[in-house]
Amino acid sequence: MFLTWALVIPLMFYGRLINGDGDLPRHLRLGSYMLEHRALVRQDFFSWTKAGQPFVAFEWLSEVIYAGVYQLAGLAGVAIFAGLLLALTYALVTRFLLRRGVDPLLAYLTGTVAAILGGVHWLARPHLVTFLAVVLLLFLLERERPAKLWIYGLLFAVWANLHGGFSFGLVLVGIYLAGALAEAISPTNRATWLAWAKHYGLALVVGVLATVINPNGIALPAHVVGFFGESYLTDMTNEFMSPNFHVWTGKIFLGVMLLVVGGLALSRKRPTYPRFLFILASIAFSLIAQRNIALFGLTAVAVLALHVDPEWRRLPGIGRIRAAFERDELRRRSGPWALGITVVLIVVALNRGTIGPVMVVPNTFDPKVFPVAAVEEARRDGVEGNLFHEFIWGGYLLLEWPEQRVFIDGGTDYYGTDLYREFIETITLTPGWRDNLEERKVSLALLGTGSPLAHELARDPTWGVRYCDDRAVLLQRGYPASSDEQIRRGSDWHKLWACYERAQADRKAE
Repeated sequence: MFLTWALVIPLMFYGRLINGDGDLPRHLRLGSYMLEHRALVRQDFFSWTKAGQPFVAFEWLSEVIYAGVYQLAGLAGVAIFAGLLLALTYALVTRFLLRRGVDPLLAYLTGTVAAILGGVHWLARPHLVTFLAVVLLLFLLERERPAKLWIYGLLFAVWANLHGGFSFGLVLVGIYLAGALAEAISPTNRATWLAWAKHYGLALVVGVLATVINPNGIALPAHVVGFFGESYLTDMTNEFMSPNFHVWTGKIFLGVMLLVVGGLALSRKRPTYPRFLFILASIAFSLIAQRNIALFGLTAVAVLALHVDPEWRRLPGIGRIRAAFERDELRRRSGPWALGITVVLIVVALNRGTIGPVMVVPNTFDPKVFPVAAVEEARRDGVEGNLFHEFIWGGYLLLEWPEQRVFIDGGTDYYGTDLYREFIETITLTPGWRDNLEERKVSLALLGTGSPLAHELARDPTWGVRYCDDRAVLLQRGYPASSDEQIRRGSDWHKLWACYERAQADRKAE
């Protein structure tokens, strides 16, 4: 599992890891700032819309780590680091099941399903830490004997400084607590389940207290929990939306979900309530927000595998395959191979993705995704002003155009509902969008070549097209100074239209 995904993810899915959205460069900029100044970001220095306001760097440790890798090995190093992190996660899922005595073939298939379900969220961002942390938490919750409470404390203390997904971990512990209490209602094994309930309850308390051990104190967990009360933000953010079962990713999740439900229904023995409640909750979480599908694959599918292992071993027709996997499991020596491939990948990373003259992992952002040429042109010309731009480009602008402050970026937890709503209303030409630009005194607009807002501004005599290509257009208020506004308006719009047509032709060619 480790060897497969350590190679496949950075080599074949680099584009998704690095260019999947604009959040990675945002994290790199914040992390680089903290490394340079040896201090947390506590005030906004990156936007002009909320400049100077208090900022909670709730993913500070992940951002510092990613930025350190970036400074040492570039974007290729970040991709390889993310690939190794994901490979370790899926390897640990498989190892978790093997240690609990699950059939090796079933363990391998479970780890593979977890990887497939998580593939859409293979983005080099702090949330990859949560993937790994929930697997480690399963090791603790599913032990035959209770783990030491300080281990929970250590896990949640580190987790809280890395990513806000620690809240999912606390919910997971709470579900196991509720399940243990439900089991204790029956007189059978009541004392055992009450002991487990006490353990889970104490683990939950320790976990909650541990999340406060961070440079922001209680403000960090309060910030994370408070975000879920911003319904407009979650409703308008793609990863918080329910899955679309009309696309292939949604269909894969639907198929796995039906297999999980079928496995529970056909199992001869009732699952324990902690496992049963968690599987139900995990399905519910995934139906509410598609970002939880990856966690469903890592946890609920693994818990189901623990439960159905006896029935799995009795299935006819797979005896030879199972026997082959059992033999390989008994004689495997995967440690040296895993160490060897890790060293090779680290060397490739330190060489910025190259092996000799061959580039095996790209070391640049994709100009088909981000406005690379437009930003280079603007920086060369020293362009400055109050900039309005595409949402997913905010993080890229932070990193690659540091002189220019942004309107908004992917950190909607910081910018809040009002500014995000204003952005949506403006970019979608909702009545009043011109007033928004006027009130903000916006003088620059960096937009997609096909953006309706860009085409409206190109027809406006007070705006001019400073630069455009098949990806982006940079418009500036009052550019260029011309006495004949009608001529300027017509030429600007035709210039933009030509760029748009080239973009459409390129898409058709692809």
